[in-house]
Amino acid sequence: MDISNLVRSNEDLIEKFDVKVYEQEKNYSVLGALQALEITNEVQKYYVKNIDKNKNIDELLMQLYGMLQSLFVSVDALYALSYALVGSKKFLNINQNKDMRELKYIRNDVVGHPANRNIRTKGEAYCFLDKKSLTSKTFKYLICSEKGIDVRNVDLVSLVSAYYVEANNALNNLFNLAKISIANEHLINLARRMINEFPNPSYLDTLNQIYTYYLDKYKNARASEHRFLWRYYLVELINKYQFKNISKLGKELKEDIIYIELEKIYTILSGMKVTKRLYKYHTLYKSLNRFIRKNRDLAQVKDILCDFSHPLFLTTFNKFVKKAKNNPTVTEYLNYVKELILANEADLVYAYMVPLKNMA
Repeated sequence: MDISNLVRSNEDLIEKFDVKVYEQEKNYSVLGALQALEITNEVQKYYVKNIDKNKNIDELLMQLYGMLQSLFVSVDALYALSYALVGSKKFLNINQNKDMRELKYIRNDVVGHPANRNIRTKGEAYCFLDKKSLTSKTFKYLICSEKGIDVRNVDLVSLVSAYYVEANNALNNLFNLAKISIANEHLINLARRMINEFPNPSYLDTLNQIYTYYLDKYKNARASEHRFLWRYYLVELINKYQFKNISKLGKELKEDIIYIELEKIYTILSGMKVTKRLYKYHTLYKSLNRFIRKNRDLAQVKDILCDFSHPLFLTTFNKFVKKAKNNPTVTEYLNYVKELILANEADLVYAYMVPLKNMA
């Protein structure tokens, strides 16, 4: 769809929400999110309307800063609206769009913290905008660190289009679901049974029942928009993937990460956390916990490893590998992740890194 049509559709979708009702209810969380979306849409609409006009460097810089910041605020407002209307972000999955995952890094690099790219790693890299490359549609910037210089080319039009595609899907879903709660008794009972059955293979039958029921209730649901479907897809992916060689630890690790996803599915469907864990994690968890406690500098950056697209992912992963060289258990764990990295299995990298992220 043409970007101008996407902008107009966004405007129409925002206007579908009855602001007067929320004003009468004094529901300021919904009103604040809707206004943020309205205002940022005006910024983005102005950009699209004037995209082909000649601009001097001052105007281009103002446009770039305004667009990156407005897109960042827009995404934040979508999540705020989701929480305000349906109590969670389970119907949004914007990060599954590759361009949207890149947005937060581009924004932080260029207009957020260019002079100190990652404070927690004490200035690991610095970013320089190539002003000569700047046009209304594209720009280039450099990431300089001890590793060298990384050049990033950005298509701003593609970034804006990707936002509108995801935002319009999200707004349409939220409007339709605003008065519907997915946490009905039937789904909760199925989810509870699934948790109790694991690791018995029968949990898969129950999970598939939940999947069928969910699609019947939300007929046009997509994994990119519904968090339950995304988690279901992850469990399916974890079960299907075959490592080249898998040890006892590898089999236990697979079981552990599946259970983590099942707990998340239960929480998505019920709005509650698992209060009594019947399943016990294997010994890898103890080893990871000791490893993180011993290396507190790594604890500060472990969340990076859950995002394969993060600019510092490989640098951070290699730090963990180096620190774990005298720890056979953690090294074996990281070797499984390394195989997934080399296979470019971004979703599985995320799933297999969650146990590390969960360490205190």
